[in-house]
Amino acid sequence: MDSIIEYRDDRAATNDYPRRIVSPTTPSACCMDHMERIGRPAFDGNWRFFYKGCTVDGNWRFFYKRCMVCGYTVRCFYAPSLMAILETARQIRLTLAEMNLGTGKRKRRTRAEIEQEIAAALGRVPRPSQQVNQPHPLMPLRRRRPAPSPA
Repeated sequence: MDSIIEYRDDRAATNDYPRRIVSPTTPSACCMDHMERIGRPAFDGNWRFFYKGCTVDGNWRFFYKRCMVCGYTVRCFYAPSLMAILETARQIRLTLAEMNLGTGKRKRRTRAEIEQEIAAALGRVPRPSQQVNQPHPLMPLRRRRPAPSPA
Protein backbone atom coordinates (compact mmCIF):
# COMPACT_ATOMS: atom_id res chain seq x y z
CA MET A 1 0.00 0.00 0.00
CA ASP A 2 1.52 3.29 -1.09
CA SER A 3 1.82 6.15 1.34
CA ILE A 4 1.90 9.85 0.59
CA ILE A 5 3.88 10.48 3.79
CA GLU A 6 7.62 10.93 3.39
CA TYR A 7 9.51 10.77 6.71
CA ARG A 8 12.65 12.94 6.53
CA ASP A 9 14.66 15.00 8.99
CA ASP A 10 16.76 16.83 6.39
CA ARG A 11 13.77 18.69 4.88
CA ALA A 12 11.19 20.99 6.42
CA ALA A 13 7.77 19.54 7.20
CA THR A 14 5.32 20.36 4.40
CA ASN A 15 1.68 19.53 3.78
CA ASP A 16 0.91 19.13 0.08
CA TYR A 17 -2.09 16.88 0.72
CA PRO A 18 -3.25 14.77 -1.19
CA ARG A 19 -0.05 14.53 -3.27
CA ARG A 20 2.76 14.41 -0.70
CA ILE A 21 3.31 15.09 3.01
CA VAL A 22 6.85 15.55 4.36
CA SER A 23 7.00 14.70 8.05
CA PRO A 24 9.72 14.46 10.73
CA THR A 25 10.73 10.88 11.55
CA THR A 26 9.85 11.08 15.26
CA PRO A 27 7.01 12.79 17.13
CA SER A 28 7.64 15.71 19.48
CA ALA A 29 6.13 16.52 22.87
CA CYS A 30 3.60 18.82 21.18
CA CYS A 31 2.08 16.05 19.03
CA MET A 32 -0.28 14.64 21.68
CA ASP A 33 -2.12 17.95 22.04
CA HIS A 34 -2.06 19.33 18.49
CA MET A 35 -2.91 16.39 16.18
CA GLU A 36 -5.72 17.14 13.71
CA ARG A 37 -7.26 15.21 10.84
CA ILE A 38 -6.37 16.48 7.41
CA GLY A 39 -8.12 15.96 4.11
CA ARG A 40 -11.55 16.32 2.63
CA PRO A 41 -13.73 14.17 0.36
CA ALA A 42 -12.12 14.21 -3.09
CA PHE A 43 -10.79 11.89 -5.80
CA ASP A 44 -7.16 10.85 -6.11
CA GLY A 45 -5.36 9.70 -9.27
CA ASN A 46 -3.96 6.57 -7.58
CA TRP A 47 -7.34 4.76 -7.69
CA ARG A 48 -8.01 5.57 -4.10
CA PHE A 49 -11.18 7.35 -3.17
CA PHE A 50 -12.06 9.40 -0.15
CA TYR A 51 -15.16 8.52 1.81
CA LYS A 52 -16.36 11.17 4.27
CA GLY A 53 -12.80 12.23 5.00
CA CYS A 54 -11.42 8.67 5.01
CA THR A 55 -9.26 7.17 2.30
CA VAL A 56 -10.14 3.66 1.12
CA ASP A 57 -7.26 1.76 -0.47
CA GLY A 58 -8.00 -1.87 -1.26
CA ASN A 59 -9.64 -3.30 1.84
CA TRP A 60 -8.30 -0.65 4.21
CA ARG A 61 -9.94 2.59 5.31
CA PHE A 62 -7.70 5.22 6.90
CA PHE A 63 -7.14 8.93 7.43
CA TYR A 64 -4.15 11.17 8.12
CA LYS A 65 -3.48 13.05 11.36
CA ARG A 66 -0.92 15.85 11.42
CA CYS A 67 0.56 17.87 14.28
CA MET A 68 -0.16 21.53 13.58
CA VAL A 69 2.99 22.63 15.46
CA CYS A 70 5.86 20.41 14.25
CA GLY A 71 4.26 18.72 11.19
CA TYR A 72 4.58 15.09 12.34
CA THR A 73 2.03 13.00 10.37
CA VAL A 74 0.62 9.50 10.87
CA ARG A 75 -1.87 7.32 9.06
CA CYS A 76 -4.68 6.02 11.29
CA PHE A 77 -6.38 2.81 10.14
CA TYR A 78 -9.92 1.63 10.61
CA ALA A 79 -10.92 -2.00 10.26
CA PRO A 80 -10.95 -3.35 6.68
CA SER A 81 -13.69 -1.86 4.54
CA LEU A 82 -16.74 -4.14 4.75
CA MET A 83 -17.89 -3.31 1.23
CA ALA A 84 -14.48 -4.21 -0.21
CA ILE A 85 -14.48 -7.54 1.66
CA LEU A 86 -17.97 -8.41 0.39
CA GLU A 87 -17.02 -7.50 -3.18
CA THR A 88 -13.86 -9.65 -2.96
CA ALA A 89 -15.90 -12.60 -1.62
CA ARG A 90 -18.39 -12.20 -4.48
CA GLN A 91 -15.56 -12.23 -7.03
CA ILE A 92 -14.10 -15.39 -5.48
CA ARG A 93 -17.50 -17.14 -5.62
CA LEU A 94 -17.89 -16.19 -9.28
CA THR A 95 -14.39 -17.41 -10.13
CA LEU A 96 -14.94 -20.74 -8.35
CA ALA A 97 -18.27 -21.23 -10.11
CA GLU A 98 -16.69 -20.52 -13.51
CA MET A 99 -13.81 -22.90 -12.77
CA ASN A 100 -16.32 -25.62 -11.81
CA LEU A 101 -14.69 -25.98 -8.39
CA GLY A 102 -17.50 -24.96 -6.07
CA THR A 103 -17.30 -24.83 -2.31
CA GLY A 104 -19.01 -28.13 -1.53
CA LYS A 105 -17.71 -31.71 -1.39
CA ARG A 106 -18.34 -32.51 -5.04
CA LYS A 107 -15.75 -31.10 -7.42
CA ARG A 108 -17.55 -31.78 -10.71
CA ARG A 109 -21.01 -30.36 -11.18
CA THR A 110 -23.56 -30.16 -13.92
CA ARG A 111 -24.03 -27.06 -16.05
CA ALA A 112 -27.30 -26.27 -14.25
CA GLU A 113 -25.53 -26.33 -10.88
CA ILE A 114 -22.84 -23.99 -12.19
CA GLU A 115 -25.46 -21.58 -13.55
CA GLN A 116 -27.27 -21.70 -10.22
CA GLU A 117 -24.06 -20.78 -8.33
CA ILE A 118 -23.31 -17.92 -10.72
CA ALA A 119 -26.86 -16.61 -10.29
CA ALA A 120 -26.50 -16.81 -6.50
CA ALA A 121 -23.18 -14.95 -6.62
CA LEU A 122 -24.69 -12.23 -8.79
CA GLY A 123 -27.73 -11.98 -6.53
CA ARG A 124 -30.24 -13.22 -9.12
CA VAL A 125 -32.92 -15.84 -8.67
CA PRO A 126 -32.29 -18.72 -11.10
CA ARG A 127 -34.99 -19.67 -13.57
CA PRO A 128 -37.05 -22.77 -12.71
CA SER A 129 -35.36 -24.68 -15.55
CA GLN A 130 -31.96 -23.96 -13.95
CA GLN A 131 -32.93 -25.09 -10.46
CA VAL A 132 -31.55 -28.48 -9.58
CA ASN A 133 -33.36 -31.02 -7.43
CA GLN A 134 -30.76 -32.06 -4.90
CA PRO A 135 -31.28 -34.11 -1.76
CA HIS A 136 -31.31 -32.09 1.42
CA PRO A 137 -27.76 -32.19 2.83
CA LEU A 138 -28.85 -32.51 6.48
CA MET A 139 -30.39 -35.67 7.84
CA PRO A 140 -33.30 -35.27 10.27
CA LEU A 141 -32.40 -35.84 13.89
CA ARG A 142 -33.46 -39.15 15.40
CA ARG A 143 -35.36 -39.07 18.63
CA ARG A 144 -33.51 -40.60 21.53
CA ARG A 145 -35.17 -43.25 23.55
CA PRO A 146 -35.34 -42.49 27.24
CA ALA A 147 -32.78 -44.42 29.22
CA PRO A 148 -34.27 -47.19 31.35
CA SER A 149 -34.41 -46.26 35.01
CA PRO A 150 -32.33 -48.44 37.34
CA ALA A 151 -35.25 -48.74 39.80
